Amino acid sequence: MSRRLKRWLANGQTLAGAIIVAGFLIVALAAPLLAPPADPGNPAPYQVVGKPYDKVPKPPSPAAPLGTETGQIDVYYSLVWGTRSALRFGLIVTVCTAGFGIVVGAVGGVAGRRTNDVLMRLTDAFLMFPIIAGLWLFNSLVPGPLTEGEITPFQRMLALLDPVIITFVLFSWMAYARLINANMLRLRESEYVEAARVLGAGQGRILTRHLLPNALPPAVVLMARDVGAFLVLETAFAFIGLSKVTEWGMLLRLSRPWVIGGSGNPLRYWWTYLPVCLALILFALGWNLLGDGLNDAMNPRRAARKR
Repeated sequence: MSRRLKRWLANGQTLAGAIIVAGFLIVALAAPLLAPPADPGNPAPYQVVGKPYDKVPKPPSPAAPLGTETGQIDVYYSLVWGTRSALRFGLIVTVCTAGFGIVVGAVGGVAGRRTNDVLMRLTDAFLMFPIIAGLWLFNSLVPGPLTEGEITPFQRMLALLDPVIITFVLFSWMAYARLINANMLRLRESEYVEAARVLGAGQGRILTRHLLPNALPPAVVLMARDVGAFLVLETAFAFIGLSKVTEWGMLLRLSRPWVIGGSGNPLRYWWTYLPVCLALILFALGWNLLGDGLNDAMNPRRAARKR
């Protein structure tokens, strides 16, 4: 284990990814110190600097180091506090998506051929459904300003569980299911699994001690990459008005009228979109580098080919 850890840390890209991810974690934890809220007892992800009725963004100043957005929302403040929701969204969606996909793939891998065929055809059916259509569908089902008696139980559940998270989980698990299923089908025919069967090991023991531990590493690599990918996709949906989950996405949405300035110069209001875009790129890059490093650590042959 120590040799694998040393090999993992010896990779410069992996170390860079770990440093970037650790940096975002530190920013999230130290948000009250880096961007003190006006009300420490009730911190909000947005803070107004100046006159809120002034819709024109203001450039960086001592009061707002990265300028302000529409309505004089402090970009720096929302960027720092938005790190928390960015990490929370990426990790929650990735863990839920991977967990659901791993269960489906594992059940299909150890069940009979007929059950596996049904589960994989169901997986293929979900692959054909675009996630943006699912997001639009769930957003349309979220209750508006209705009275309590007019809200159905399903709408009440959607109001409590964000439709964006539900959509991402419901229409993103298929890659994990197919990956785990293919690994399980390959591994269950291996010699050490056959030996375990001959020695009298039950199906549950074979699954937990032999199949899953060897089938999971590729899924762990995919999870590391998906944390950043899901956040980038969510902010893209926020930009077009389909999501309101993360502060970074909302900053991009507010910057939409200012990407091309009044004079046609895209750099005239650069502070409205450039800081959050750089944060997104760095966030996704860090998790991708971390995923590549995990792939090298769990696949020594790939690491040997790189050397």
